Amino acid sequence: MPIGSLMTETVLAVTAIVIASMLAGVFLSTMNQVADIQKQQLAKFKEEVQYSCKIIYVYQDNLDKLWIWIKNTGSRSMSLQLVELSEIFLTSSSNVIHIPYNSGDINWIYRLKNDANSNLKWDPTETLEIIVNLNNKLDLGDYSVKFVLFNGRSCEYVFSVD
Repeated sequence: MPIGSLMTETVLAVTAIVIASMLAGVFLSTMNQVADIQKQQLAKFKEEVQYSCKIIYVYQDNLDKLWIWIKNTGSRSMSLQLVELSEIFLTSSSNVIHIPYNSGDINWIYRLKNDANSNLKWDPTETLEIIVNLNNKLDLGDYSVKFVLFNGRSCEYVFSVD
């Protein structure tokens, strides 16, 4: 076998090994990025499962108040400071109202209805009673109230005023 042919084959073999190792490096780097993205998504999902809610009932009195009862359906307790970071949106066919916690003419306040262990936290299965102070009585029609937790997780309830 001539030396030139052996040298050519050796150079080609080394080139193939270098290219294969570069492709393996790129593949492993991409796989690490995918794994990191999956870890971030799993952490977000875990937080959403830990902190979630369900509106169980909404009532509008004959004056200018809206009463909302919400269950903590998550797996984790929520401090009252986190509850106060939540937001309420009241939507009708013609209007959307953002209702802040305890400030302005239209606002909301709350109280824990069944703080079973008296720890002043909104624990799983406990109910939060929210009183929304409106400027006026709601007009007749259909409404949607959305309660948005500090982490963006929300619960929604549709009701009618007759």
